[in-house]
Amino acid sequence: MAGISVFATGGIGGVHRGAEDTMDVSADLTELGRTPVAVVCAGAKSILDLPKTLEYLETQGVPVVAFGDSSEFPAFFSQHSGLQAPWKLQRAEQVAQLLKTNAELGLQNGVVVAVPIPEEHAKASVDIEQAIEAALRESERLGVKGKEATPFLLKRVVERTGGASLLANIALVKNNARIASQIAASLASMGGSQGFSTTASYSPETRTDQPLLVIGCAAIDITSRVDPNQSAESAIPEVDLLRQTKLAATSHPGTVFTSVGGVAQNIARAAHLLGANAVLVASLGQDAHGTAVAADLNRMGMDTRFLQYPGSGARTAIYNALHGPNGDLVAAVADMHINGLLSPQQIEEAFSSLRPRAVCVDANVSMPAIVTTLMQARESGACVVFEPTSVPKCTNVLSALLVIKHSHAVADVSGLVHMITPNSLELQRMSEAALELGLVEGVPTAATVSEIAKFHYSLDASVIRNLLTLFPLFPTVVVKLGEQGAAVISPSPRNATRPIIRHIQPLKPSLVENSSGAGDSLVGAILAQLHTRSELVSPDGSLSLAPQELDTIVSRAQRVAIMAIESMHTVSDRLNPDALNKD
Repeated sequence: MAGISVFATGGIGGVHRGAEDTMDVSADLTELGRTPVAVVCAGAKSILDLPKTLEYLETQGVPVVAFGDSSEFPAFFSQHSGLQAPWKLQRAEQVAQLLKTNAELGLQNGVVVAVPIPEEHAKASVDIEQAIEAALRESERLGVKGKEATPFLLKRVVERTGGASLLANIALVKNNARIASQIAASLASMGGSQGFSTTASYSPETRTDQPLLVIGCAAIDITSRVDPNQSAESAIPEVDLLRQTKLAATSHPGTVFTSVGGVAQNIARAAHLLGANAVLVASLGQDAHGTAVAADLNRMGMDTRFLQYPGSGARTAIYNALHGPNGDLVAAVADMHINGLLSPQQIEEAFSSLRPRAVCVDANVSMPAIVTTLMQARESGACVVFEPTSVPKCTNVLSALLVIKHSHAVADVSGLVHMITPNSLELQRMSEAALELGLVEGVPTAATVSEIAKFHYSLDASVIRNLLTLFPLFPTVVVKLGEQGAAVISPSPRNATRPIIRHIQPLKPSLVENSSGAGDSLVGAILAQLHTRSELVSPDGSLSLAPQELDTIVSRAQRVAIMAIESMHTVSDRLNPDALNKD
């Protein structure tokens, strides 16, 4: 949360002796596998199982660097463990370059920098090691285990060495701090003082000066999933859950997972992790949940200047979802009132300060907020993507376009929104509402739909009809079809008034953990690609995309959606820019 890139300590935790029976592994090792921070230490204490500790770090994807002249992994009080570290670097500048490269590659792991205890304090290592072995035998004889083991062993070692181990401990900590400060200074001089402590999305090669603005909902997600291993008699039948009173009115074994969510936040997070300079504009309550959301965004290194706190008892949004044993959504409760309090003035300030090249707005915000977004984007030449969010809210953008049309602020509102990303139900409702409001003139003929369906037999005719209906208003539409992949419509390169419809074939997840964030992750991935490739957006904000190019963007975004489905997080914490580069 504090944005610390380099951290100095005495020694890291590790795999405890006898872990094959006790499974006692320090949380340090797991955290290092998912937190981009360099830990400068004197290795791990020899009271631990050092070979297994190094193996575990390798499994977690954590580079271990021996610092200095020797490639041997130090054993805290001793310069020698008999184990070779995978890396050896001799200068602070080399370590700093490693950390900077780690960030630029989008890697989310930490790095262990193992510094041997200074020579003058290593002389007592033989006596200390003998004391450690004696303390280990004593702890085994007395049955000292678990969290009590380490304090007991350290206390007994200090007593057996007459305080020599304590003096050595102090000396190695000071030495580690000295080396850590040199590494941090070198990293700062390279312009990477924040890059490693946040995420790789700060890579200068992947960021652009003009940010991607994402406007809408930030929330706390509470995701519950029924245990897939419970008996068939007690399992929840998804389709009939809300109609089966007996099943609905009782509890079921399962897991509950809490994370930072919300449509706009999910989209911004995915885009950020994929290399885009995403800035979130959202409303938060002055409560514990709001504090948690802001702290998490700060931890990632995202710009939080445009988070708004309406006050007056407004609660941070909460999305509480119940998933069945197979991971599919059964039902959800959304407390989203605060999203309607996001002020148009906050949006205007974000546009004025940031001059974004692209903006995404979700349907959770008020109609005036959407109007402000569209007008500000038109003035600044920003590409606009609208995420419909849900069937009840998806028509908010149509109401905004109608207001703009009747105010005569813009002669033709078609093309004010450059892309929309509905699912099939939202697409159907938006098509119906656009006709009702007179924003489009008519539906395509049955013959036209039938002719196109011949080439896309796997697409439902209603999807084709609705895409053609909305095409005059929204020139690019990406429809999220879940297990059926995606449907796309965009203008022909030869004739912008002629639409081309395609079906993007689906990808299959290896497992289903949580389907809630897949759609948001897909949209974030599309936006990240539009943002990091400036040639895809024209000066007026319109998209300069050949159909094949758009199809490639959507196909790559599907991989990101699959990663979300395979994770308990709504947005996979394994995302990095390389996720978009693998074909």
